Amino acid sequence: MSRTLPPLNALRAFEAAGRLGSFTRAAAELNVSHSAISRHVRGLEQRLNVHLFRTRNTGVELTDQGRAYLAQITPAFDLIAEATEALSVPPQGKVTLTTESTIAQKWLVPRLGKLRALHPDISLEISVSTQVMDIEAHDFDIGLRYLRSDPPQGYDLLLPSMVHAYAAPGFAPMTDGRLDLATLARGPLIEEATFHLWPVWFEQAGLAELPPLDLPHPLSALLAIQSAVSGLGAVLMDENLCEPERRSGALVELAPVALPFGGYYLAVNSRAHRRKPVRAVRQWLIDEAADARRANA
Repeated sequence: MSRTLPPLNALRAFEAAGRLGSFTRAAAELNVSHSAISRHVRGLEQRLNVHLFRTRNTGVELTDQGRAYLAQITPAFDLIAEATEALSVPPQGKVTLTTESTIAQKWLVPRLGKLRALHPDISLEISVSTQVMDIEAHDFDIGLRYLRSDPPQGYDLLLPSMVHAYAAPGFAPMTDGRLDLATLARGPLIEEATFHLWPVWFEQAGLAELPPLDLPHPLSALLAIQSAVSGLGAVLMDENLCEPERRSGALVELAPVALPFGGYYLAVNSRAHRRKPVRAVRQWLIDEAADARRANA
């Protein structure tokens, strides 16, 4: 029995315009003109004898019938794309990722060799910024951000941030083979701009009476880490941000005290999540984070 199907190009135009909420953005995604999208949509409406879009001052929006139709069409296109990709070549192409400088330098970049070995045909383009970017508006495929709490919609926890006290080997004052907390509290201590937790850490470590702390002007994470490595003081730092220094032995933990303080969250652009290389990079990040959590446990 034959299927009653509208022209595929008309369905693609409608699905892209409905999903993106714009004829212009649909035209850019499908690499055709705005008029081609409009022509295909109007032809589909005539064929189905329904209005799929209504015109607004700010553009177009789906009608109730259009939304119902899109809810069925998009999963169908997703299934076709996934079936095709399963038979096609390994994931390839460019993937864009926005993140912060420190997590990029200290955690992400040292792992890129693994990504290249696993997916040699994927080119990961990293953009660093201190702002929590709207990846939809700025058209990034993936966002990786540190957040204290209440992540934006669509962000999922990738790595919890556990803050420890670290210093260069031999820096910590010891008495009878144990860390001398009172002497350590007199400094020098390094204050990092995010983790203002020294009083909390000393309390958790067991110092009964905390003297007034002489804390210097806060430093960026990178400067704070390097200062500690150089023996200039003890620092409170997220274990993920000083992973290379911990593994090399350039920094050692002063006491078994870990303070949870936010985490690193992952989001994928809704317009990009169907692309095979984007899904591959997302899964690789999840796998690497799981390995890091096991190593830190």
